[in-house]
Amino acid sequence: MPTNLVLRMSTFSQALLSRNRKLRVETNPWSRTLGRLLLFLLVGLTCICLLGAWVNLKLTALNYEISRARETQKQLMEINRKLRVELSHLTSISRLEKLAESYAMGPPRPGQVVKLLQP
Repeated sequence: MPTNLVLRMSTFSQALLSRNRKLRVETNPWSRTLGRLLLFLLVGLTCICLLGAWVNLKLTALNYEISRARETQKQLMEINRKLRVELSHLTSISRLEKLAESYAMGPPRPGQVVKLLQP
């Protein structure tokens, strides 16, 4: 009896491991096309998502650059305002008159004025 059992097991295992068996799988002609279409859509969607992420990254970088440019503009406008105030102070008539008095300067005498002829 044991030999019969071994024989049965080996025959069964040979049947399972046989390489001559052909399995027929019926495929729908549309399934291959549908699979390719889904793959194409998946690749396209991935590319669109990557493109959107890249555009968002560039937009963020440009916003930071614009923010830095605005800060620089504010600083330059403040410097310009301070320089204009200083210029008006340095060229004021009352200040120049006080400086002229401290250096013993006065209005020019008639012989000190030289008139140039225009060609």
